[in-house]
Amino acid sequence: MTYVEYIGVHLVDLPHGVRGFTKKNKDGSYTIMINARLSSEMQIATYDHEIMHIENGDYDRKIDVNETERKRHAR
Repeated sequence: MTYVEYIGVHLVDLPHGVRGFTKKNKDGSYTIMINARLSSEMQIATYDHEIMHIENGDYDRKIDVNETERKRHAR
């Protein structure tokens, strides 16, 4: 498990079909954006999914984001 000092979480209106995304900031912190239009259950599931990426160090890998998603969803 990766230790992260700060993770900011924001509920924002994202396009239909986009549940959320995470950005690694220059200072090593993360910003998670979750679609405010989702149900609370889907928001929680999206948050858990984004945290999994952070914990697995996915933002430090030199791999295409689509390949990362394929690997994570295959589990």
